[in-house]
Amino acid sequence: MQEFLNKYGALHSSLQAGIEPLGYWLCNAVLVAFLLVCAYTDAKESKIYNKYTFPAMLVGIAIHTIFGGFEGFKWAMIGWATGMAIQWIPFMLGLAKAGDVKLLAAVGALKGWSFCTFGFLYGAAAFGIISLPWLLRRGELSGVGRNIKGYVQIAVMTQRAPDAPTPTVTKKFVPWGVGLSVGFLIALAVEILLGKPFWF
Repeated sequence: MQEFLNKYGALHSSLQAGIEPLGYWLCNAVLVAFLLVCAYTDAKESKIYNKYTFPAMLVGIAIHTIFGGFEGFKWAMIGWATGMAIQWIPFMLGLAKAGDVKLLAAVGALKGWSFCTFGFLYGAAAFGIISLPWLLRRGELSGVGRNIKGYVQIAVMTQRAPDAPTPTVTKKFVPWGVGLSVGFLIALAVEILLGKPFWF
């Protein structure tokens, strides 16, 4: 485990992992096209299709192998496994759909573990913003606000974390895949500017 961390823990992009620049930019181009398609289908049909996710995984692994050899293959597989791991528990708990899991796995195969991790965090923040108009349109935003307000008031008065309030949001579609896609596009912009998918 320590050897793995020493070898890969400080690597934050495919270029740093040894892939040739052409392969790096090919992965970026495939990533952008893939995210735009997934965001569109998720927003319009609430689905992320296997016909897009599985080819993206294979393309990511193939490009890294062709332009980075066995090290590139390992880099892509570590990214793929990271994407699967991030969404696996939420999926098993019913908080994410299978398409979301495969979306992250494909991004991991295309861009590696660090990009997948930080892009997911950006996507979670983007999702929080993007979901507001959906909740407002369904008349559920005020209920969410009341829940948060009540939770904070109880926590302040009792000086302890209260039980979670009863959810006010129904299980109707909210665009998690759209938020993830936006987050990964942000991560890509940051990586191109700074050489890594985060600013610190």
